[in-house]
Amino acid sequence: MSRREPIAYRLPRFSVTRPVTVVMILFAILVLGFIANSRIPIALFPEGMEKKSLSIYATYRNSSARDIEEKIARPIEDMVGTVAGVREMNSYIGSGRAYVRVSFQNNTDLQTAYADLRDRMDRLMPEMPDDLEQIYVRRFDENDIPIMYLVLHIPDTITDKYHVAETLIAPAFRRVEGVGNVEISGIRSKEIQVELIEERIRSHRIDPNRMMNIMRTQNFSLPNGFIVEGGRKVYVRSVGQFETVQEIRDLIIDEEHRLTLGDIANVVYASDDGDSAYRIDGHPAVGVEITRESTGNIEQISRGVIAAIEELATHPQLEGLGHSVFFDQGKHVRASIGNLKSTGLWGGLFAAIVIFSFLRAPRMTGILTLAIPLSLLCTVIVIYFMGWSLNMATMMGLLLSVGLVIDNAIVIVENIYHKRQSGIDRTEAAINGAGEVGLAVTMATLTTVVVFLPLILMSDKAEFSFWMLRIGIPVVISLLASLFIALVFIPLATKRFSRGHTHHEPKTIGWIRRHYTSSITWVLAHRIEAGLIVLLAFSTIAIPVGGVKQSSDGGVSGGDNDNVKFYFELPTANTLEETTTFISRVEQYVLANKDLYNIASVESSYRGDNARIQGRFNDNEPTEWYEVVWHNIMVGTGQREERMTRTEIVEHFNQNFEIPPGISQRKSRRGSSGGDGDTSMVAISLYGDDTVTLMQYAELARERLLTIEQVISVETSMDRGGNEVQVVMDRERSLELGVNPRDVSNAISYSMRERDIGRFYTPDGRSVDIEIELDNAEEANMNTLKSMTFPTDGGREVPLESVAALKIEKTLGQIRRENRQTTLTVMALTSRRDTNVVYEQLDTAMADFEMARGYRWDKGVRFTRLEENNDAMMFAAVLSVTFVFLLMGVLFESFILPLAVIVSIPFSLLGVYWALYITESDMNMMAMIGMVILIGIVVNNAIVLVDLTNRLREEGIERVQALIQAGGQRLRPILMTTCTTVCGLLPMALGNSEMIGQPYSPMGRAMIGGLITSTLLTLLIVPLFYILLDDLRTFAGKIARSAISRTGSTPAASEVNARDSV
Repeated sequence: MSRREPIAYRLPRFSVTRPVTVVMILFAILVLGFIANSRIPIALFPEGMEKKSLSIYATYRNSSARDIEEKIARPIEDMVGTVAGVREMNSYIGSGRAYVRVSFQNNTDLQTAYADLRDRMDRLMPEMPDDLEQIYVRRFDENDIPIMYLVLHIPDTITDKYHVAETLIAPAFRRVEGVGNVEISGIRSKEIQVELIEERIRSHRIDPNRMMNIMRTQNFSLPNGFIVEGGRKVYVRSVGQFETVQEIRDLIIDEEHRLTLGDIANVVYASDDGDSAYRIDGHPAVGVEITRESTGNIEQISRGVIAAIEELATHPQLEGLGHSVFFDQGKHVRASIGNLKSTGLWGGLFAAIVIFSFLRAPRMTGILTLAIPLSLLCTVIVIYFMGWSLNMATMMGLLLSVGLVIDNAIVIVENIYHKRQSGIDRTEAAINGAGEVGLAVTMATLTTVVVFLPLILMSDKAEFSFWMLRIGIPVVISLLASLFIALVFIPLATKRFSRGHTHHEPKTIGWIRRHYTSSITWVLAHRIEAGLIVLLAFSTIAIPVGGVKQSSDGGVSGGDNDNVKFYFELPTANTLEETTTFISRVEQYVLANKDLYNIASVESSYRGDNARIQGRFNDNEPTEWYEVVWHNIMVGTGQREERMTRTEIVEHFNQNFEIPPGISQRKSRRGSSGGDGDTSMVAISLYGDDTVTLMQYAELARERLLTIEQVISVETSMDRGGNEVQVVMDRERSLELGVNPRDVSNAISYSMRERDIGRFYTPDGRSVDIEIELDNAEEANMNTLKSMTFPTDGGREVPLESVAALKIEKTLGQIRRENRQTTLTVMALTSRRDTNVVYEQLDTAMADFEMARGYRWDKGVRFTRLEENNDAMMFAAVLSVTFVFLLMGVLFESFILPLAVIVSIPFSLLGVYWALYITESDMNMMAMIGMVILIGIVVNNAIVLVDLTNRLREEGIERVQALIQAGGQRLRPILMTTCTTVCGLLPMALGNSEMIGQPYSPMGRAMIGGLITSTLLTLLIVPLFYILLDDLRTFAGKIARSAISRTGSTPAASEVNARDSV
């Protein structure tokens, strides 16, 4: 009976004996690859990162944040809680507005969720204050950074630019698939402005509330049902709308005296003065901010918006329309993807050069290099049919794969080459050479694959696990594809294209081999001394571990990293004109230093009490890795000045620009929770129900944080709080005087703020607001309030203080709530970027910080994310090592020998930390991912070394000689695989590409350091530990045999049992 051929030999034999089938498989891959590559969508972020969310927005003008919290935000939150699938809700409440972001579970249908939310808000409207017109449900997040900033150049021949922008331009942008919101700044809409003259109202004793009710009732369009005429249903509508401005002026508001509205008010149709401004480089501009829907494709939106602008330019009413793109995130997506592709091509080229340097055989080099594009093409095919996009994460996975996918082919080709040099026939050499190492390379591939297996057991909540999985899946697919290619295509290719000529080994390799043989001989002969040297070398890891900073930077910044932002908070009573004066000074200063700051243009967006100024950097940063290297060399030699970083620009601005008293500069935008912005910012969040109590706790927390030595400044989300005048009615006194408290409230309201009382339809079909306001209402002060009088039942006027008491209370400028709990954030700007150290000092400062029951504090979003990432990395690392150990046990059929392979993992960490320490790189999320991936890579060299050693020992070669011979025979493929992987990572390690604000380079540097160290130590330490563990196994076997023999077992049975036990 013939012996059955091992499974590792079957694929190589299939490859050699079925060449036509193999070629057809190759053609199928090429065809599917062409289809997938041409149709796969391109995006910035992977699917699932943009959590499914909707937002709710309501405006309630001239109301304090606390008032809106009680009357609007909390009822909205309670109603949202009745919607199915809600994961969390975050509310942002400011003066005059409330915004609630609702996040849903990943399996929620957003269309259904939108309909449910819309229904709940409609139900809630009757319970809302009368002045609240509408609660809006939106498909975008107000806190999202706009993906495009456009500046429109509308021809001066167009008189009403706002109308054109709102009716033609904005709708065209909103029709682009994926666009969530279009915000137009810098132009004002026209409206009917009714400015009441206070003196005339008083002299004619006009009741403002009654007058506004008359205006509302005289301006209507109401459905009245239907009639049947001639067998057809005809609908009836009562129409009594104002048709002209003069008709509004002629409206009679006092029948007895035939008094018209025009007698007591100025009624005009004019542009709203507005409470905000938008400027580019110090000049008024028409700006358009485009925000995407939560799941919109940035790149597709970018192209769609540009196409919409080009189409609009051909519109008859928009002849002469021009535009300039201030910022286009889609352009950055394309540039980032292009940069990754370029980096991958360079990595592949370097790998090919390395292979040729080792083999000096053009045909063999070509055969090996073939594995790179084929493996990546297979990966693109699988990703496409999985429904994934080509994004920053999947591209990173492909980039990592460039240097890895060639390893299997190198080991197999090297072994086939070795067989050919021994004089074996090319067919048998191809089959036996590939089959002999087939199991080893399969296990080596699986060790890298199982590194990503724990991620199936992890949730996407941790940022680390989310990105690790999205980067890891392409790596897994590429490696499995490379294994298939190595076992199916490579044997056939070597048979057809390899001539079998003897190529002399390069002198460098020969020199390395001689010194390696002498080194390993000494190590195996002097095990104690070698062990002490190994421990001494590993102990040096304490130096870089203490010096490498752990960075918590990250989060979804949206790729908006090519600017520097300045946030200013101004007195709440500031007029727009006063704010414009200050902003002009800032703009002039920044523009005067535009060369120093490397700024191309300055954009300003501001209101009376707050402003944001952002300078866009010139698009002259080096992008290709070799440009970055050259730039760094020029800077290092003093021939070129280093560009200022964002932090340096802000510091220079603060040191040289004098900010007037009463104006403060924030380090982050309003509503920030400490999870974004400057990497040197740490924060604590306070949670509870009562806002006043939280404000008191926030002050106590601020004082504690200021005791930390590295803290430069502390700011809280209550910094912009002001004073609120509360009019507390005396009901008994009001009843006694005959003054209706409700009338008092309404009178104060109309005296202090603008009121919307309806819509006016212009002859050209436009719908505009009718706004009514007391003249000089914006100049009202405390004396104005105190001097107000109200009619009594007796016909006399009494002052406000006769029926009410005036109290001044401190209030918040903005309130943030998480899952129906009010949250205050206290943020500290520190002088260190090593967040671990700062958080330790924060713990010390906040020790024994007691809060009442129902109140709590934590270290904010950033710390939570950092902890989640660290926990996720440890979980992934421990499980990965466990799975690798299990695979090694299957391969070596031993419990002990896998430890000789596992020992290469901790020594790779030595290289990781030293690489980060020498290059002054942070231990960020990218570096963590690189460390976990290393677990599956660094053991590969040890696997092929131990596998060959075992096979040589089975052939009867003595243990030490087997290790020396295996080391010498595997030296070249080990060096080749390491060098190709390192060279594939080199462009990444030297470049400046970023993902979500985090540079790739720490990942490349960490993996290169770990690979180099583990390879050097694998060649010497693995043989050392192999002998030590083999001796341990023998010793354990003797003890087991001794124990079994005392039980009375036969010698033969004892030997079998003892051998099986280890």
